[in-house]
Amino acid sequence: MKRLIPIFLIVVACQPTKQENTYQNPAHHIPEITKVMDAHGGYEQWQSMKTLQYDLENGENQLISLADRKVLLQNDERTIGFDGSEVWVTPDTIDASGARFYHNLYFYFFAMPFVLGDPGITYEVVDSREFKGEQLSGVKISFGQSTGDSPDDNYIVWYDPKTYRMKWLMYTSTYRSGEPSDRFNLIKYSNWLDVNGLKLPTLLQWHVYKNDTIGDVRGEALFSNISLTAEESDQQLFEMPEDAQIAPGPKE
Repeated sequence: MKRLIPIFLIVVACQPTKQENTYQNPAHHIPEITKVMDAHGGYEQWQSMKTLQYDLENGENQLISLADRKVLLQNDERTIGFDGSEVWVTPDTIDASGARFYHNLYFYFFAMPFVLGDPGITYEVVDSREFKGEQLSGVKISFGQSTGDSPDDNYIVWYDPKTYRMKWLMYTSTYRSGEPSDRFNLIKYSNWLDVNGLKLPTLLQWHVYKNDTIGDVRGEALFSNISLTAEESDQQLFEMPEDAQIAPGPKE
């Protein structure tokens, strides 16, 4: 089995940095995306959760305050935090150039489809297509121009039209280039785990995807020790230490 590889090096991906502390209920969204969320436990249940925590196979622990999307990512070499305003890194000797891109990368992929209830999102039903012999339905997601660091990113959630369970995710990346792209990356979602009434993936597999053809697995992420609770995180954990450095943005 392929091991977890640092995604910020092998995958051009990005998602908006969220700073709001209130997220909309997707009841007014197109019914397809609402049904997908319902099949995974429901957006209302997701909204009632306040703290998410999990381990990655590379030894990193990620803690996320769901209401405001503050994060604390820790491994043996460094700590990355987001305090609601700045992405910070300790120690100050660590290269922080990729930290802003990385700080919510795994979370955003892991928390599908629920992060699709965030503000500033537009939904569009797309034609169904076949994935490895399975015909799936899809919803395309795009963002308003004032949404996050990469508003030109696009996502397509592919799901079983009978069960509405999510199976694959296609996405583009514009974080580094700042330009729209029609080149999609592809992730397979599997090994779902029930946690506090919600279905969360424990395995994400990035596939080679070229000329509309699905190739071999080129990288994966394994999630373990998943904790999802209605208890608030200790907000002091996300505060930037005095000796921390601020991670630069995409154009800095």
